[in-house]
Formats: sequence, structure tokens, C-alpha cells
Amino acid sequence: MASKLKAAQNEAEEVKEIMVENLEKVEQRKEKLNDLDQRAEQLLKTGQSFRKTSRKVKEKKRKEYLKSKAALIAVVVVLALVIVIVVGVMLGSGSGSNTHSDRAAVTSEPLVSGEP
Repeated sequence: MASKLKAAQNEAEEVKEIMVENLEKVEQRKEKLNDLDQRAEQLLKTGQSFRKTSRKVKEKKRKEYLKSKAALIAVVVVLALVIVIVVGVMLGSGSGSNTHSDRAAVTSEPLVSGEP
């Protein structure tokens, strides 16, 4: 009977050790889960911050793009106006100079008034 009692006590001691080990493992897992939860919260905050920042940068770049596009259009319009004005002046002065040269043609014959 003493051996049965001793065997039962040994078995109970083994079960106790296993239970203590299991409790230690549970505590370690709990700590790891808490750490993981904290890291997940930090990652969420970082993600939200990144989203806000990226939206601001996107809007800023969009405004810069629109400004540069407007500036390019303005330059093209000014160049077109300059070209139109230069062409207009050249055509206007070109036809006027031909008419003027015809009138001021030099002839070797003197002008006599009254003769046909």
C-alpha cells in the first residue's frame, strides 16, 4: 500500500510540475500577446499618420502641377500673341513699303507741268 501511495504522490508531483510549466507558458504567451497588441496599436497610429501626410503631399503636388500647367499655358498664349503681332506688323509694313517704293520711283525724265 505504501508503494501505491508513493506512486500516487509521484504522479501527483509530476502533474503539479506539468501544470506549473503550463501556467508559466500561459504567462509568457500573455506577455507576448500584450506586446503584439501594443505594436499593432502603434502600427495603426503610424498608418493613420502616414495616410494624412500622404494626402497632404498629394494635394500639394496637385496644386503645383496645376500652377505649372497654368504658367505653361500663359507662356504659350503670350508667345502666340507675340507671333501674331510680329506677323501683322511685317505684313502691314511690307505692303506699305511696296506702295511707297512705286510712288517714289526715280526717273531720269524731268517732270514737266502741263504736258501729257
